[in-house]
Amino acid sequence: MKNIKGMTFIEVLIATALVALVAGVLLTAFGFSLVNVKKAEKVLSSTFVAQSKMEALQGMDAITAFEEGRGQRHLFMDKYVEAMVKPYFRDDYYAFYIILGGTVADIYAVPPDNSGALRIPAITGNPTLSISISSSGYSISSPGYQALEGRLPGDQREVLVLINGVKYSAQANISINISAVGRTVRAWVYDAGSNASRIAVNGSSVEIKHYSGYSYRDYSTVKAQVKVYDKEDDLQPSATFNGILQLKN
Repeated sequence: MKNIKGMTFIEVLIATALVALVAGVLLTAFGFSLVNVKKAEKVLSSTFVAQSKMEALQGMDAITAFEEGRGQRHLFMDKYVEAMVKPYFRDDYYAFYIILGGTVADIYAVPPDNSGALRIPAITGNPTLSISISSSGYSISSPGYQALEGRLPGDQREVLVLINGVKYSAQANISINISAVGRTVRAWVYDAGSNASRIAVNGSSVEIKHYSGYSYRDYSTVKAQVKVYDKEDDLQPSATFNGILQLKN
């Protein structure tokens, strides 16, 4: 009898140990599952915020989107968001956009990296805009305004300067001078037909094409990227969203 009772006690100990082991495994699995659920919820929430910000950019005109899209981190839908918006033509090109008669400026010139813009709010006289492009950088200038300078990657990508004058309605004559050294540069000029004589584009080592009467081409194509952060000082985004948008000028 004593031997039988001893075996029963050992069995109880073994059973208790097995129950504890199984319970530990289950609790650990539950804990991991809970952590994964919370991570998934965070990613899903951040992705929704990124999509919402992209939709907000889609509803803007091109110039407003460029101004909004220089990587400033700000609070949006209870998360911190950065937006980058750059001129886009094709992946194998760098694009400069010159918008004439836009929403906030008579002349708005933005480089490929959108590090800034040269803005002439209201035209007085007959303005001149100069764009110099080299293998390693660029300069955009106009008398009376601070020049905008920046760098270009040291690769062989071609450059497109897209001048959109479809909405230009001022009576002043605009002269745009483009010079290129060390890169293949093309310039495309769109006008409404009636204002073609008021938009003069000259080039040095630049191929220039004019598209007159394109009144429907009142838009700019941009590449947009939205990053979402949970905290203002986070280094890694919790979600990233990319898109190609066509925005009204």
